[in-house]
Order: sequence, then C-alpha cells, then structure tokens
Amino acid sequence: MALEVTEDSKRHCFWLRLQIRLLKLGVYLVETTGEYKVMSSRNILKTSLLLVFGSVALFVPQTSAREKAPRDKEEAMQWAQESLTKHGYRNVQVNSQYVLFGDAKGNYGIALARVSNIAEEYSGGYTYRVFWQDYARDQRDAMEISPRYVLKLKAALEFLADNARTEAKDNLVREHANFEARLKEWNESTVKPAMPEAAREHQVLAEFAFKERNVDKAISEYLAALSIYPTWAEGQYNLAMLGGEKKMYDLAVEHMQEYLELSPNSPDAQAAKDSIIIWKDKLKSVDQTMQADASEPHGKKHKR
Repeated sequence: MALEVTEDSKRHCFWLRLQIRLLKLGVYLVETTGEYKVMSSRNILKTSLLLVFGSVALFVPQTSAREKAPRDKEEAMQWAQESLTKHGYRNVQVNSQYVLFGDAKGNYGIALARVSNIAEEYSGGYTYRVFWQDYARDQRDAMEISPRYVLKLKAALEFLADNARTEAKDNLVREHANFEARLKEWNESTVKPAMPEAAREHQVLAEFAFKERNVDKAISEYLAALSIYPTWAEGQYNLAMLGGEKKMYDLAVEHMQEYLELSPNSPDAQAAKDSIIIWKDKLKSVDQTMQADASEPHGKKHKR
C-alpha cells in the first residue's frame, strides 16, 4: 500500500533532520582559548535545544490571536502591504480591488474580486508559498513569502477578496442606477447630447489599449468613459465583450444588457442576447465555486 506524503510529514522530516545534525554537532570538539575541550553531555543538550528552538522560531509561521483575521479593510490592506514589503517584494501597492507587487523578474497583480481558494503551503527550508485561484485563469497562482508573514498575508487576502466582491457588486448596482437615470433623460430628449470631451479622451485611450492588446487597460478606460457618458452604445457593447473575454462575467452581462436597452433593434441584438445567456451560465459556475470555497474552513493547506 502506497503511503501518502503530506506537507506536515515533509515538515516533520525537515525538523527531525535538523535536530539530528545539531545533536551530532554537540559531539564535536569546541575550540576555546586556543585549546580544544570536549563539551559535557549537559552542555551538548543545552546547546542543541537552544539551536533547535531558535531555528523553530525562524522557520515556523508566526501569528497571534489578534492576527487570525483583520478587523476591517484598512487593517487587511496594511497587513498585505507589510507582509509583501518586508519579504522583499518591490512596487507594492494595495487597494480594495487589487494587490500589485514585483520582483527582479517582473511585476504582478492580484484581482481580488476574482480570487478564491487561498491557501498556504510549506515549500521546504525557509520558504512558504501562498496560493490563490483567479477564475479568469486556468492554473492557480502563487507567491513566495517568509514564515513570519505567511499567515498574516493569507488572512489579509481572504478578507480583501471577500470585501472586493461585495464592493464590485455594490458598484454595479450604483452604475446601473446612474445608467437608468441617464437613459430616461436620453429617451426624453429630442436632441441627443454629444459625447463630452472628457469621455472622448477615455474612448481614444480605450481603443488604443485594445489595439495594443492591453485588455485590462482598455476595460479601465471604457469604464471611465461610460461613467461620464453612459448612453454611448458602442462603448457598452465593447466593454461587455472585453469583460466576457476576461471572464468578468458579471460586468459583461451588466453592460450588454445596457447596450440592448440603448439599441434594442440593432442587427446584432440576438447575438448579444445569446452572449448574455452564456455569460450568466458561466457566472453561475463561478458563484458555485466561490460558495464552495467560502464553506471550507480557513487555515486549509494544500498538498503538493
């Protein structure tokens, strides 16, 4: 029968090997004042224990009762900022929707509203990793973090991910209420207002970003343009399609529905309705995954 090698068993083997090496160290001769003296058995034991427990303090994840969960969003952002910065990551920026950081190989980002299944894993030696699953990606992502900050960072990401999803839903509700008010004015107006210059600037940037295949930038610019000029039908359609491409299905559904309210008789209206059906089905699968993750107890560890 094959034995399962778990992360805990790997960890215990590491400490056992360390303790054996330290105990062997005790039988060596110690140089003192130019002479060699053999350490007594009591000194051997004291030295070995001090080295072992001192090493444990360095290698085992550090947490306190207060650090089990952040009190609020601000504390969670502070924990994430501190953990990444003190580990040595560069260009660390944390807000309510994104965690940005970099190292010598490049810059990275975590879209918090899309993150689930956050877990920590011991990687051997002085290294832990925090894993997360972005539902827009097929493979899970990970970052290295020191044991002192691994639990703190994991707790911060869990809190911020839940908060980001709540904020994103609230933002969609507010944006749709603004859209409906502006749509009513649009429908009642005999002369349709032209696109404001501020919105047009974001349109130019969005279309340029799309040509450069910088989809995240294009989405950001379309959102900015539509916050100023929400009755721009083409912008609503383009944003919906980009949202679907990035697997941001809630955003895609919302803006395609707004496009249909602006252009109910457009030639592509049926195709737009079909896209909404598909995105809603995919969004249902994402929600089920999120709920399943939320039902699992925190503190879960992955096996490699």
